[in-house]
Amino acid sequence: MKVEDVLAEAMAAHVADVQATPSLGREVRRRHRSHVIRFRMAGAALATALVAVAAPAMLNSAEPAKTQHAATGTDRAVVDSVIVPRVVGKHVAEAVETLKQAGLVVNDPETTTDTGLVRMQSPAAGQEVTKGTNVQLTVGPESSVPQDLGDLGDGRKFGGIHVGYLPEGLEWGKWSGKNGFGKTSYTTTFVEPGQEEGFYAVQVVVFTGEASKQIAQRLTTFSSKGAETTDIGGKRAYLTKVTEGGEVAAEDDNVSTSTIGWTLRRGLAVEVYISPDYAKKIDAGDELKKIAEGIEPVK
Repeated sequence: MKVEDVLAEAMAAHVADVQATPSLGREVRRRHRSHVIRFRMAGAALATALVAVAAPAMLNSAEPAKTQHAATGTDRAVVDSVIVPRVVGKHVAEAVETLKQAGLVVNDPETTTDTGLVRMQSPAAGQEVTKGTNVQLTVGPESSVPQDLGDLGDGRKFGGIHVGYLPEGLEWGKWSGKNGFGKTSYTTTFVEPGQEEGFYAVQVVVFTGEASKQIAQRLTTFSSKGAETTDIGGKRAYLTKVTEGGEVAAEDDNVSTSTIGWTLRRGLAVEVYISPDYAKKIDAGDELKKIAEGIEPVK
């Protein structure tokens, strides 16, 4: 038998049981405080290493390298992985270049052409991911927060309301945003101590003037699509999970955002969100009601 035939048979046996690892996927929906940028992490691309096959002629193959699992002795395909760098706080252009140099990509054209600072990233810094993974960025204005809302103190009084109740252990996220949810809208967040910058546990959005009409419209739309309604201070409110596209989600949907919204008075409405991650630690529906009942308008 010729050397070429022996090599061909060896290579065929070598790749017979190789399986590629599944693509990575994650959806983290974060309403940003300045821009309403929702995001999902796309499935990660797998990179295959070239394997040099030792032979008299030093032939090269495009076959993935294999390593042997210590416990089972089975062969596994080897893929390139990288550690996600921290780009929160960087200008968008700098962040995109930093990720590119690390072997990662930012596929969203709207993000790559935006200006301002990165307020949130997913996957988070320090995570090990496959080379070529798409990183989702949430961008905020360059101006320092809390922008023009003034010194919010503990963050509970802003945009014409006072937040009286919050789940135990939460603290103000020390930032605020204006007009990100429509003209004359205001927002801030409350976080768990030590929570990474850009992430939140509870977010409160205040809609005033024309912006407040959005909530009345959502109440009609959401209730017609089966969303639960409840009473908050004598006002009808919707209590539901909302998808990235702004639709009512299934009750068992664990990646959509738990939301309550209602009108306090003419020209003043509020929405409160609990992040999907934080919702796994508490009774989101019960806590949303308590937060809503503790919000009062102020002069």
